[in-house]
This record gives sequence, C-alpha cells and structure tokens, in this order.
Amino acid sequence: MASLTSAALELAIRQHGVITTEQLARCGVGRTTRTRLVQHRLLRHEFKSVFGLPGTRSSLEQRCAVLCLAHPSVFVTGATGGRLRGLRRLPRVAPITISSLHPLHVTHQGVLHRRTTKLIHDDVEVRHDGIRVASPHRLAFDLAATLDDRAFRSVIEQMLHEGLVTTAGLARMGQRLVHPTRPGSHRYVRTMAQRSGKALESDPEIAVADALLALGVPVLAQTTWLDLPNGGRARLDLSVPDVRWGVEVDVHPAHLGIEGTASDKGRDRQCHLIGWQIERVTVLDLLDLERIARELAALYAVRCEQVA
Repeated sequence: MASLTSAALELAIRQHGVITTEQLARCGVGRTTRTRLVQHRLLRHEFKSVFGLPGTRSSLEQRCAVLCLAHPSVFVTGATGGRLRGLRRLPRVAPITISSLHPLHVTHQGVLHRRTTKLIHDDVEVRHDGIRVASPHRLAFDLAATLDDRAFRSVIEQMLHEGLVTTAGLARMGQRLVHPTRPGSHRYVRTMAQRSGKALESDPEIAVADALLALGVPVLAQTTWLDLPNGGRARLDLSVPDVRWGVEVDVHPAHLGIEGTASDKGRDRQCHLIGWQIERVTVLDLLDLERIARELAALYAVRCEQVA
C-alpha cells in the first residue's frame, strides 16, 4: 500500500497536519502515490493543492496554514493575527483575516481578504509551521481598522508591555501607512496621540523648537506671519526668516482628514509662491522627537545651501 515518506509526514505534522502538492513531491511523494493515498483515505484534499492527514484536529492554526500554503502571497493579520500572537480584547467570533497585495482576491467561506497597496518585506513574518503572519508593527496598524477605540488602546499597551513593538516603530509604521482614506488611520493616530501624553500636554511647538535649538537651528516660535498671494495670512509655528524656512506642527486630528490635508497642501503652495519652504510635523513624528528633529535639522541645512 502507498504511504507517505518520513520527510512528508514530519513536514505535514509541523504544518498542523497539512501539506502541499509541491511539498509532497519534494519529499518523494509523486502524483501516482498521492492519488493512491487519497483513494485509500490516507490523505484528504483540503483546498487548492493542499492535502491533509486524516484524523488531524481542525484548529485556527490549521486553517491559517491551509490558506498560506494555498496562496503563498497572503499573510494572516487583523483579529486572527492577534489571536495567533496571544493578544487580548479581540472579537470572540470573527472570520479569518488575511491580506495581500493587489490584485489577488481570495474567496473562501469564513475568510475575510483585505487587499493592500502598501506592503514591504518586513511587514510579514514566516513561522516555523509555514503560517505567514503580519509583523507586530504591521499587525498593530491593521488592528486599528478592526477594533473599537478602547480595545485598540488595550492591545497597543499589551504589545508595548510585552516588547512586541516600540513607540518609534509604531510611529514609523503610521508614517508609512496612515492615509485619510485608509481604514483605521484616524483611530491609529488618535491612539498614538493619547499615548504621547507628556509631549502633547505640553506645547508641542515648543518641544520641537527646543529640540531644533539644541541642534543649532535658530528657529523662532509662533512669531512669523506671511501675507499669501491669495490674500490670506498664515502664522508659522516655527520659522527661520533669514532663509524663508518654516515648520508647521500638526497635532490636531483635523489635519489627518481629507479636507484638512487639502487645506494644508493649499497653504503650503501659497507659501512656496513667495519663496518659503514649509516642513510639517505630525502627531506620529512627535512620538520620536529626536529623530524628527535630526531630520528637520538636515532639511534646514539643505535650505541654507540653496539660498546661500
């Protein structure tokens, strides 16, 4: 009677009782043997070139493994990714959530497929059992679209406490993914702003100004007014008038919305028309004040060279 090779059996057990056609072939189980194993019910067809061992208990991990093996470009995220990482305050009943780059579309009962246009290698981790899961920082952002405010704050605190994420890492993820139309962006920014209580309870403009002054950038705080070509006036949060360089510190949630973003860009263009360069600092930037101060100081140095 046909049988699995020891290598195939070991791999299937490691992957929660499932294995792909390609993996079977690499382990010495060809098409003919595979067909006989299915006929004798020593293998069962699970889903799209994925086979399972009979008698294997169905579990969340097994279902995730099947999806990842069947679709090598997807990864588990959302509430499902949270459960795999042992996070709290997740929905008790929820579809398995997977994600991938456009244009792949997976239709399967009990599966929620979220497609994304923003994905890099570091966003995904591959487990020993073959399951691909969102990295902790990517998972944190994706959960903002799934959980309510209270649950999301709780999960973020847990991930920080357990060392799964860092404040700086969360800030970088937000800077890359936050967008007015991307689900969860508003909740993500609100939560990060609430966490950074000390910075935002004080004057954020002064905090940025102090950091820039320490790096030798001679900024003035909230003193420079500009007469714009459209007839409006703008007061800059921070500025160095000698080189027509300014910094706007955007901490109000309105700046994240479509209208707020459009208004900010329009005002920046008006400033450009009279020769001023404007840099913007967001709530997420304030989570890593040293980094954004160094970046602004470098931009100031470039500006000085340009107008010299």
